[in-house]
Amino acid sequence: MRKKLLMLIVFSIIFVLAACKSEETIKEEKWEDNSQTFTNEYGEMFGNEGSIGIIGSKTVTENGQKWMWHFWGTKEISDKKWEVKAFKQGAKEAINPIKSGVEKLVPRNDGDEVINGHAISTVLFPSSGLWKLQVYIDEEYFDEIIVDITQEQ
Repeated sequence: MRKKLLMLIVFSIIFVLAACKSEETIKEEKWEDNSQTFTNEYGEMFGNEGSIGIIGSKTVTENGQKWMWHFWGTKEISDKKWEVKAFKQGAKEAINPIKSGVEKLVPRNDGDEVINGHAISTVLFPSSGLWKLQVYIDEEYFDEIIVDITQEQ
């Protein structure tokens, strides 16, 4: 009986240590600016081509920076509410970088290419660094990009 109890304790400790190591591995994430630069008929943008495109500068002043957001997707998203949650590398809590702008995505359909929605906003970040921007449309996760923001004072 004593051997069984000892083996149970040993296996429990191994299980807990393995679980902690797995959780550590999950939290480790590669942080680098993954926002590609691409050009289309609306101009030069950065983001994920075919998903999120932003016209604007990654250098943000203390008064903010104007960004025009473009969203392409697999379903109709125009006239839906949207929001952005921004996480700075190493931080656990998100901020809302949108300081002003439209609440709902404006529809746009130009020729063969359909942009499901676009919106204009002013963004403001409290500091320079890598920021993960997670976009939600109608409270559903849409996509994310990591952007290297320079905050000018």
